[in-house]
Amino acid sequence: MTGADKSTPLWVTLTPVLFVFCWASGFPVTSFGIEYAEPLTLLAIRSALNVIVVGAALPFLAAAWPATWREAGHIAVAGFLLHSAYLSCIFIALGEGVPQGTVALIAGMQPLVTAVLVGRALGERIGAIQWVGFALGFAGLACVLGESVSVSSGTPLGYIAAAFTPILITAASLYQKRYCAAMDLRTGMIIQHGTAFFTTGALALLIETNRVVPGVELALVLIWLVLVLSVAASNLYYILLRRGEAARVSSLFYLTPPTTVLLGYLSFGESFGPAALAGFAIAGLGVFLVTRRGGAGA
Repeated sequence: MTGADKSTPLWVTLTPVLFVFCWASGFPVTSFGIEYAEPLTLLAIRSALNVIVVGAALPFLAAAWPATWREAGHIAVAGFLLHSAYLSCIFIALGEGVPQGTVALIAGMQPLVTAVLVGRALGERIGAIQWVGFALGFAGLACVLGESVSVSSGTPLGYIAAAFTPILITAASLYQKRYCAAMDLRTGMIIQHGTAFFTTGALALLIETNRVVPGVELALVLIWLVLVLSVAASNLYYILLRRGEAARVSSLFYLTPPTTVLLGYLSFGESFGPAALAGFAIAGLGVFLVTRRGGAGA
């Protein structure tokens, strides 16, 4: 370990762990939330609250707005891909009855999609050891979810929406890394969630009844979606992309589905057996191989 490594702040070291937990929590919280609001309506409300919360804090922060309209446009496109298109597919899939584990498993294919495209898009080199890590990561999450994944529930629309998730999150990751790496996270949130509010809100008005059941349950869901999933998870994700290669960061998504299953066990008593425990270990090894120093050139 170098001297620079020893001086690395603890919060930086823990960023990947915090990101995985926060991101994984979105699946059970969303599944609970769509009982009180339709999927796109819930997502639009979440985006609106993000704009309000960050906007209220902005006068007290030394936040910089994009220098040009072109830069602002890039930020808006990245926000549409991640907060509107990708999350709309997640919310729709869950709302159409596709099991959390199934959605997480399909979305968990994102690291492989990123690895295939990342060299051409960003010029990042994927080494042999990293490819082994990607394969182990996917095998591990398949073991973890194998006991809980079921295709006996959910509608065709839900599965179609889920099928788009790894493509959309990959597109969002590469676009964010290439065009928006230097954006101010605070003003960037306003632009991105403002874009998501108008796009998901318009779609919700077209295809949903906009049913909302006010109450403590919905309020708690929205608080979690705004503070943990948006403010914490999304910004941790952007920080990781800013500090590391897109392929290495994407490998962390292999740990999100197993963590989703673990959260389901802790909160709802959903059980997993020896195969799932083995999957945790395999996925962890895969992430280690992808993210280890010098792995790209192996």
